[in-house]
This record gives sequence, C-alpha cells and structure tokens, in this order.
Amino acid sequence: MISTTNTKKSFFLSAYLIFFIIHTNQTGVGIAGVQRIIFLEAGQDAWISLLISYIGMAIVVFAMCYTLKTFESKDLFQIHKLLFGRWIGNVLNIILVLYLLLGLMSMLLNYTEIVQAWVFPDLKTWAIVSLLLLISIYGVYGGIKTIVGVSFLGFFLTIWLIFMLVVPLRYMEWTNFLPILEASPKELLKGAYKTSFTVLGLEILYFVYPYMRDKHKVHKYAQLAVFFTFILIFAVTFVGIGYYSGEQLEKTIWATLSMFKIVQFQNLERFEFFAVSLWLVIILPNTLFLLWAASKGLKRIFNRRQKSLVILCSVIVLICSCFFQKRTEINEFVDFVGVFGFYTIFVYSIILSLIVFLREKVKGVNRKR
Repeated sequence: MISTTNTKKSFFLSAYLIFFIIHTNQTGVGIAGVQRIIFLEAGQDAWISLLISYIGMAIVVFAMCYTLKTFESKDLFQIHKLLFGRWIGNVLNIILVLYLLLGLMSMLLNYTEIVQAWVFPDLKTWAIVSLLLLISIYGVYGGIKTIVGVSFLGFFLTIWLIFMLVVPLRYMEWTNFLPILEASPKELLKGAYKTSFTVLGLEILYFVYPYMRDKHKVHKYAQLAVFFTFILIFAVTFVGIGYYSGEQLEKTIWATLSMFKIVQFQNLERFEFFAVSLWLVIILPNTLFLLWAASKGLKRIFNRRQKSLVILCSVIVLICSCFFQKRTEINEFVDFVGVFGFYTIFVYSIILSLIVFLREKVKGVNRKR
C-alpha cells in the first residue's frame, strides 16, 4: 500500500474508524444463525463459549497490532515479502488472496440462501450473486474512503435492529439456561471454535492499517470493536437460548431472523422480510472490503492495475458460486471457510507475531554487538 512518506495527510483516515471497520466486517451473515451452531456444541452453556471466543479475539488483535506496529506503514502482503523474501512471501500472499476470495464467496452464498429461503424462493443464485458483485465493484471503484464510508453508515443504519430483541426477551424461559456448567471443557472449546466463521473479519486490520492516521490509537479502537462484536453476539445468543427450547434451537437455522417473526408494527406485519432486506446493508462492508483486499493482494503479487483485478476476482467468484446449488453443499463450503479462516487468521496471526518478535530480538542483539 501507499507509505506515509509519499501520501498526503488528507488521504489518511482517523483511527476511530477502525472500530466501525472491524465491527462491521465481523457482523455479517453468520450472526443470523450463530446461536444454533454454538448450541449444538456447548448446549445451554453456549454463552460461556462466547466468553472464550472473545478472549481469543482480544489476543489476536494484540498480535496483529504488534506485527503492524513493527512494520509501521506496511500491509500484510508487504510484510510477507520483507520477512520471507519474494518467492515464499508471494506464496503466502496467494494463500491469503485465496482465503479472501473464499470468504467473499461464502458471504454471498450465505446471503443468497437467506434471500431464497425467506423472500424470493424462485430467484436464481447467479442473479443474486451478480447483483451483489455489481454493487461491490461499484463501491470498490470508489476507493478506500468510499468503502470505509459504507462501513460507517452501515453501522448506524442497522445497529437499531439489536433493540428488536426486546420483544422475544419478554417470552424467555430462564430455566433454559439450567443446569449451568453442564458442558465439558472440550465442548466449551469446540463451541468457541465454531464461532470462528461468525467473528472472522479481524483480518481487514492487516490491510487498512497503513491508511490510518494516529496509528498508536489503532489498537485501542480495534479492541473496542471486538468487544462490541462480542456483546452483540452474546446478546443474540443469550436471547436465542432463552427464547427457544433446546430442540427448537437445534432445528432453527436462522434463529435471529426467526425471532423477528414476532416483531410487528402497525404498517409492517412481516418485519422479518424487512430485516432480510436490511441485512444487505450489514453484509455490504464485508463484500466491499474482501473484494478490495483480494484485488489489492493480486496487485502486489502481479503488479497489475487494481481495477482490472477487481473485475477478475468478481468473475471468478461468480463462476464458482454457480456450482453451489444445494444447502448441504453451501454448509460444507462455509464450514471449510470457517476452518480455513481460523488457521489463517487466528492461529497464523499469533505465529507471525512471534516470528516478528524473535526477529526484533535478534536485530536488537546484533545492534549491541
């Protein structure tokens, strides 16, 4: 990306925007049905798994910020080349771009499935994906400031949905949380692991960091973002467990959307239809940032114009998306992306920070000599 030495100060973004960037990237399609996924592993103790997941997120954010702070104005693609050389660095960058494209495709397929199940059952997958990609291409062409603006506005346009949980909150059965601590430590850890797809989005910090003004404040706002994400997921999971019985929650694929069925307004009886439509605003920052980061990575590797690479990435994603028609296939693919993301972002980020730490220690020893 562009270094601080040759970039106009007006181009940089305020550090507080990191809060909106990370949070909106973590809050995507996964939150529509996260309760069921965790409940299948940890039962009524799913909320404890979320606490464990939050601790993991906080550690990963610390590791990311340490790595980025060490290299100042470099993104992860550039850091790979500096640490491992051109060839190994580019191999790692290709794996990273592959992950970003798979993440984009899983996001589009998940939302397409929701639209087909709730609103337009006869609408073809390619038609919905094409529309979403066209919107994403238009947004990415606007540049990083446009994408961040969408993220900022998307937060305020959709955050009010959390207050709709007040309605199902009145019908909660508090006995659904008993007995507490029935799940084993292994089940709690598996529940935390299963949230990996839902909380993916942290990786965007690796790519927007060079554009931030007051970089010393980035870590604070990034930690606030993951904490707010935790509170949001905790709220929908807590209400979901209390609202549904165990058997109902295991069978309810999109528990959050299903709870909106009981929300009614005088002139809007089917509120869940409106929620599905509004969910586009929730996933839009995800698709914009993933497409932008993937095309930026290819630009770093092949030294080509990013605008043409945006089209290339979109065509690849569209073609690959057409091969997924059945729900079971999409579920298996999403699970694969979740596992891929867990190791690529959570595990690798910690390993990378340790490599950087050892590198700095060795450099420090050499300087003293």
